[in-house]
Amino acid sequence: MPKLYIRKNTSYYFPLLHTLKTIAKNENADFIYTDEVQQADLVWDHMHADSQPIAIEFYNELEKENPDLSHSAVFVSEPVIRDAKGNPDHLATIFYMLNCLQEYNPAESDLDAFARFRYDASYQHRFDNIEENLARKLMVQFCTEKGIKTIPNPTAFFISHDIDTLYGSLLQDGFYSLTNLNIPAMLRILLMEFSRKPHWKNMDRIMRINSEYDIKSTFFWLVKKGKGSSGIKNSDYSIAKEQILLNEVAGKGFINGLHKSPEASSFEEELRKGKKLQPFNRYHFLKFLPHTDWPLLSESPIEFDSSLGFAEHCGFRNSYGNSFQPYDFKLKKPFNFVEAPLVFMDTSFHKYMIADRNTIADTIIHAYNKNSTNSLLSLLWHNNYFTDFKYNGFLKEYKKVLSFIYEAKIPTLTPSEIVQQTRIAW
Repeated sequence: MPKLYIRKNTSYYFPLLHTLKTIAKNENADFIYTDEVQQADLVWDHMHADSQPIAIEFYNELEKENPDLSHSAVFVSEPVIRDAKGNPDHLATIFYMLNCLQEYNPAESDLDAFARFRYDASYQHRFDNIEENLARKLMVQFCTEKGIKTIPNPTAFFISHDIDTLYGSLLQDGFYSLTNLNIPAMLRILLMEFSRKPHWKNMDRIMRINSEYDIKSTFFWLVKKGKGSSGIKNSDYSIAKEQILLNEVAGKGFINGLHKSPEASSFEEELRKGKKLQPFNRYHFLKFLPHTDWPLLSESPIEFDSSLGFAEHCGFRNSYGNSFQPYDFKLKKPFNFVEAPLVFMDTSFHKYMIADRNTIADTIIHAYNKNSTNSLLSLLWHNNYFTDFKYNGFLKEYKKVLSFIYEAKIPTLTPSEIVQQTRIAW
């Protein structure tokens, strides 16, 4: 078990401690921290001759009131941070990636019409590495080079469903059926509406499908209804009138979480309005900015968030394929909540990437095979993508993924289990 020394009262002490504790948690490694430099196996001290590489200018920049952390400034020609001698500082690179520092104080040009950080403004787009679990690779490299013993754990999935609409089938599926001259489909949609069983109010179907593969998934519910800020539509249902449905979800062992609206209402207010919702969150429309909204999450009752993904492209928004606790720069410690990055989303494949519907499952399975240990792959499938008309074909791909998970005996986790496995001691 290696002994580690980090020089205190430096700009790098707490960021390095956060990075090393995250590595230890992810790789199942044990470190001992010592205050005696002569007893240490690994030293981080910019005044010590045998110190590990320290990109001191990067860490000093972190302490400025308005630091320049744009990837064009930090990653000059490659996604690596180097010290003054040109040596790669892998721990600084991990810290930068893990905590989305490229999104710190973003320029207006880096944001889309909904004030989200754009994929094409990222270093992942610049270096074409959105599908690479780079921070994890650097963790493995660090442990291997330093002879640190690690224990692999099997990669798990987190399966979830954002419930944006329950009553949109009549308009959207109906228009699709008429456009394609599918009269039988149109009649079926009308029959479902008249019998008060809207095609997209299908939680029972989703739970039945997931249960066939022994999976308990999480449903994220909007508590705000109608048109919201930035032109974003909130729900077409009243959460107060759907409490029986939420009870049915919870009664079958599934989880109800909050789909936080873009409105100014607090987490406390929306959780109270949802009544049956557990303190687990995903931002509606993925509309959030880490360094603006993470402090609000940490000050709220929310224990778990799974919003960290690009709407435009599947992959790793922070180049990390596992859950973690982001770093709080103000308090110099981890935030109180656990973040499980969102890796795959049906609408990313459908609306942005324009992927062949018959290849989606293969893409997800391929990503698992590349990251089969010490990772968490979060998969979001909206309830309207479990249907037979406008989104026909997506359910087949979803079932392919679930069948793969079931046959390969891959674990699937609930938010509570993820929180329990992720929290680091500080």
